[in-house]
Amino acid sequence: MHEYSMSEKNNIMAFLERNPDLFKEMGNIGMGHACTAVSQLLGIKVNRSIPAVWTLTKEEAAGYFELFEGGSIGVRLTLHEDVDGSIIHIVSLPFAATLIEKFFFKEVASIEEIDEVAMSVVQEMTNITTGSFVNSISSMTGLFIDISTPHFCSDLKKEALIDVPEKMIVVENRFLINMGSISSELIFMPKRESLGLIAEKLCQRYGIEIPDDIV
Repeated sequence: MHEYSMSEKNNIMAFLERNPDLFKEMGNIGMGHACTAVSQLLGIKVNRSIPAVWTLTKEEAAGYFELFEGGSIGVRLTLHEDVDGSIIHIVSLPFAATLIEKFFFKEVASIEEIDEVAMSVVQEMTNITTGSFVNSISSMTGLFIDISTPHFCSDLKKEALIDVPEKMIVVENRFLINMGSISSELIFMPKRESLGLIAEKLCQRYGIEIPDDIV
């Protein structure tokens, strides 16, 4: 395993930002599998747009998570083994409401109306989408990644900002259901060493040479 110098560690994200297709392809593959699984879960046709992928700094994160307060459900999962870090899955209220209406035949107009039983189908969906994304990382890098059980964030902004890295990767998905567009965001927050390892494996896969200092 490559041991990264401080110079390399400070420039891994800059390198990935100049090679955005590395993570776009990962998100595209993962969300393709997720779309198929969500379609099977709902029993209806579900399409999707190509995921948008960008980086988010630690300073930008607070304002970003504020955008979802009161209108989304946050689910946090921890990553172990070859990759350490976490993923925050943000499920919009319309997405959660679609799932709940399909399975429990009831409408919800706010997050407060979602009880523990109804939340179970949201958990199943997050298991599917997050698992699909993590499996795409594993298949593209050969790394083994174990995922913890989902933890629902009672305070999305507060819990999302616990132990966050200097930069994180946002994968924004849009599922097209019943002629409507529903968003779902994955915030990928690997530890810096893990991010460097993923970058190295992806570059090996695509034949991209990483400069010694990743400048």
